[in-house]
Amino acid sequence: MNKFDRDYHRHSKARGLSKVLSILCHRQLRALWYLRQAENAPSFLSKWYSKIGCGILLKDGIEIGSTKNIGGGLMLVHANGITINHRGSIGEDLTIFKGATIGSIRSGKKQGTPIIGNRVTICANAMVCGKVTIGDDVLIAAGAYVNFDVPSNSVVIGNPGIIHHKENPSADYLR
Repeated sequence: MNKFDRDYHRHSKARGLSKVLSILCHRQLRALWYLRQAENAPSFLSKWYSKIGCGILLKDGIEIGSTKNIGGGLMLVHANGITINHRGSIGEDLTIFKGATIGSIRSGKKQGTPIIGNRVTICANAMVCGKVTIGDDVLIAAGAYVNFDVPSNSVVIGNPGIIHHKENPSADYLR
């Protein structure tokens, strides 16, 4: 299954609609289609696809520079005000909520962008910043600030973030 098919599978809850109609009716899904097309298109088409996809997302205040470093199954929930730095590396099945940020830090020992594992959920207004590694099956709670490494099977709560170990904390968000 290609990356967009995974995105579509996670976004599409409308039963009975064709894939094309679902893409046309769902603005974020349509934008993801354009961004995923830009990943493998020739240079001139890639820029065009990317510009259209980013333009659609900007209407909701969503900033995603590129999806090349984002695995399949990207789910934008209550999508508004989301920022994903294009230099980061993100695994499969990321669920990200309104106001969340995956950003870089430009100086200091945490200078860089995050590396995020598979099946990660970043809740509303949470921030993951700097050169940090987030393991698989991690839930970052609403309003949490993460500028440190997080092991797999964890929940991060608060600002400053506190790690609590839990098996499969993102399971409810993968449907």
